[in-house]
Amino acid sequence: MAILKFEIGPLSTNCYLYVDEKTNESVVIDPAFPTEKLIESIKKTDLKYILLTHAHADHIMAVAKIKEITNAKIVAHKNEEKRLLGDESNLYNALGCYNLPYISQNIDVFVSDGDEIKFGTKTLRVLHTPGHTDGSLCFVGEKIIFAGDTVFAGSYGRTDFPSGSYSNLLDSFHKLFCLSGDYIIYPGHQESTTLKDEKNFNPLSRYV
Repeated sequence: MAILKFEIGPLSTNCYLYVDEKTNESVVIDPAFPTEKLIESIKKTDLKYILLTHAHADHIMAVAKIKEITNAKIVAHKNEEKRLLGDESNLYNALGCYNLPYISQNIDVFVSDGDEIKFGTKTLRVLHTPGHTDGSLCFVGEKIIFAGDTVFAGSYGRTDFPSGSYSNLLDSFHKLFCLSGDYIIYPGHQESTTLKDEKNFNPLSRYV
């Protein structure tokens, strides 16, 4: 497998291209901004899905472009639909959004807790992890977690945006911490971390 990280935009949002090297099929997680490097990397693979951990503007500004050139299916929780369709709760205006026009998109595949996304020889399991938004998701693979803005290295996502909830975030941390074994966590911002380190050092670990 190959996981390519692209740190994009003024908020340094992490976008990931996860490629099954056996089949060249891929998924892209949180395509923040349509940089040439991201688009050209995607074109070298057979992109099947655009996976959204949530639909804040700094995580979705390349969705329309990637959908146009690949026709990959957009995957997200139903609670994120209004944001992807352009509701102000996607924070487009608040975040400035790189002077790009916002192009609303429909979700092609609604997923819920426990669903599986298969591409090539790979499988990602969906964890519904509300807190940052009510439709926030984590995508869990073999010893990897794409966590969006749920958990960061030694920190966690804000809960003061529309549909955010601190109590829900605590419940989501509990769900993550119940996973057995260790995982590399690929967050929506900052550097990667591990589930083991977050269990030991994350400030929320004392409450879950």
